[in-house]
Amino acid sequence: MSLHAQFNITAKRMGRYSPLDQLSEKYLNQLISQSSVVTFSAGEKLFEKHHELSSTYYLLAGKLTARRGLLSSTTIDSQDPQCLHPINDKIPEGVKVKAQTDGYMLLIDAKQLDRSLALTESEEQERRSQMAKAEASKRQVRDEPQEFDEEYFNWMTSLLEFPLFLNLPPANIHAIFERFEKVEVKAGDIIIREGDAGDYFYLLVRGRAHVLVGAANTRVATLRAGAYFGEEALVSETSRSATVVMEQGGCLARLDKKSFHDLLHESLVKSVSYAQYKQMCAQADMQAKLLDIRSLPEFEHIPLPGCMHIPLADLRRKAPGLDRHCTYFLSEEGGQRNDIAAHILAQNQISVYVIRES
Repeated sequence: MSLHAQFNITAKRMGRYSPLDQLSEKYLNQLISQSSVVTFSAGEKLFEKHHELSSTYYLLAGKLTARRGLLSSTTIDSQDPQCLHPINDKIPEGVKVKAQTDGYMLLIDAKQLDRSLALTESEEQERRSQMAKAEASKRQVRDEPQEFDEEYFNWMTSLLEFPLFLNLPPANIHAIFERFEKVEVKAGDIIIREGDAGDYFYLLVRGRAHVLVGAANTRVATLRAGAYFGEEALVSETSRSATVVMEQGGCLARLDKKSFHDLLHESLVKSVSYAQYKQMCAQADMQAKLLDIRSLPEFEHIPLPGCMHIPLADLRRKAPGLDRHCTYFLSEEGGQRNDIAAHILAQNQISVYVIRES
């Protein structure tokens, strides 16, 4: 019997822990399958004073003593609600750790956790985006577009009306015009399939499509002419979170994944080092705000003093209310989820940079 099975380390159990509670069941199960379990006995030395934490550590059972010097020690108890978070911040370099009792820890690769959080949030953002765009298109009264070829110039010009394109350099806009591909579609054609890798960004020029999710193909939205979809699945290289099927025949314009990243995503998501961030903030005319997009439990567990906090799940709703005179810098703690946040802010014509490790 594996240690995972012996200690009942399942998605249901680990779904109580932060930030694992933000993961979809699919990604949580993947992380658990790739994790490792470390057991320890009372009196065992787990970490010497000089150590590196190569993983994200969860104390699932037992008590530890973290000692810094002779007179300073802290007990870390798996029953303490604080242990629903990783204990990495409680056992930094310079602290010796010894087991008070028998117990065990779960070790999860930090980079895999970061990527899984980004993938989960990207899927959820794409689902919300599709539903919001479908609702917006319902409120617009419009005639059916004329034939694609006859209105080619007007259609290309209309791309500039989408927030996604407003911050692009002129050279990129011209290149995008050249790279969009026209695709005629029939009723019943499957444009994207849930679970497939993201390959194209789509604009629905003519026709109507359904957005379906799950094995039961539950309809969650209807897309009409003028809607665009598929962009958020490309931001974090995630799989498609829904299936899009044409209800009526019509016409699509699509942009391949490489062109999307070269001409759209890379232009919208700009990064700086922490040193560059400090230099930019020191400029007299710079109005800057540091923004953390982690979940509330993550932020409360390890807060950033003086940092603005908006969970990524709320960012699309709150972005229109942000101060457009400010430049927003996304803190390193957001990891790969920052790319999604930067994409959302850029679509709202907000100046944004991602702070990355130098």
